[in-house]
Amino acid sequence: MNVLYIYRHPDMGYSIGKVFKPVEEDMRKYAEVDALYLPVPNYSPKGLWRNIKAARTAIKNKKYDVVHITGTENYLIPFVKKAKIVVTVHDICFFTDYWPSIRALFKYVFFIRTLLFADVVTFISEKSRQETYRFVNLGKKGIVVDNPIGDDYKYCAKTFNAVCPAILHIGTKPNKNLVNTIEALKGFKCSLRIVGNVNADIIQRMNTYHIDYSVVNNLTDEQIIEEYKKCDIVNFPSLEEGFGMPIIEGQAIGRLVITSDRLPMRDVAGNGAIIVDPEDIVSIRRGYEEALKMYDEIVRHGLENVKRFCLEKITEQYFKIYQKTI
Repeated sequence: MNVLYIYRHPDMGYSIGKVFKPVEEDMRKYAEVDALYLPVPNYSPKGLWRNIKAARTAIKNKKYDVVHITGTENYLIPFVKKAKIVVTVHDICFFTDYWPSIRALFKYVFFIRTLLFADVVTFISEKSRQETYRFVNLGKKGIVVDNPIGDDYKYCAKTFNAVCPAILHIGTKPNKNLVNTIEALKGFKCSLRIVGNVNADIIQRMNTYHIDYSVVNNLTDEQIIEEYKKCDIVNFPSLEEGFGMPIIEGQAIGRLVITSDRLPMRDVAGNGAIIVDPEDIVSIRRGYEEALKMYDEIVRHGLENVKRFCLEKITEQYFKIYQKTI
């Protein structure tokens, strides 16, 4: 079996590549695998056409049984039909955030309706599947396949600092809920570590509340793993996600995770996290207080939960999908 993985241009974000690169590598146990990174990092007419040409050239030069579009580049689907097409949808907020508008109509035609031409559409969560089906009915071709946790995320023992826990917060976009996090931490003795860019308002809030904080960004994957190892609590009370990788990454390292009572975070976390209302500052604060009392229990459940997302299981699931598709 010959499989081609198509990735968006790296400048458009590394998250999809971070998820699928381990699957691509592990799939080499079952099939002959190639990868194509698209040459243009934008959706201008010229950019779309150059990416389409690159994909068509790849499948023209070699016969593939399966072409797997790993995310977002759904406009390619009608142009690579010489092979069976599997496409993964992570979320559709790039479309729903602008609906209704002319911009959203463009995205609907090229990024949503084109899913009908795929042979199989996988979704990283039931939430993503349900949101997509609101706009296009894919029937039985839509399948939920969880994101995997990479083999480099391994358990690392650490003595919990109950006096002044180190809290790791990854991401500073509005949906990551950093503002409510800071409000909830007012008066709570801790060390807050933020991965991402923060604005002056955030810094002023933390200084006003006398929160001990530090900020880093542009970290490598290896450096991110080190951040997990150094922390006591992974803070992820997100307002909206397609999946929520920090949940299982924190669990795999052996850290207590705090996340939202919303889909898909609640399902991803299982019993291995403290669940809070992300819009209720009191609820988030209570989560930190519970962490001091329930640390060992929650970490133990998290280590058990993360077994569901092991790389080998997810790769095997994709391989069975490829076999059935061809």
